[in-house]
Amino acid sequence: MSDGALLADPETKRALALDALAAILPADRRDRLATVLSDEDVATLRHLAKRGIGDNTLRALASDLAYLEAWCRAAVGAALPWPAPESLVLKFVAHHLWDPTERVADPDHGMPEEVASRLRVDGVLGRAAERNRKVL
Repeated sequence: MSDGALLADPETKRALALDALAAILPADRRDRLATVLSDEDVATLRHLAKRGIGDNTLRALASDLAYLEAWCRAAVGAALPWPAPESLVLKFVAHHLWDPTERVADPDHGMPEEVASRLRVDGVLGRAAERNRKVL
């Protein structure tokens, strides 16, 4: 395929446009995101990254996306699919919104210890984050 033909391909153009968002999107997901996001989605994200989002917000978004990726790998052993299926979203909710009183009676309530351990080893789950996930 020639360079001109490659650049005419809509998914390739979106993938290249997503390169501008490398600070906030997982690099290994660029090609997959290019198949899911529309040209308008990419344009909006690029605009926000360039002008509408402050540095702290960009860092928080990058951190949140990295956490979601790490959690998914720890919880299901695979990369985060996008869009995420309903079952995976519900698993995330079950792992993060749990009742500390119930956890005392049932150690399996909430995030399984092996998932939490993997996240701690990966450096994405610290003590403050563990305290904050006890929302109920």
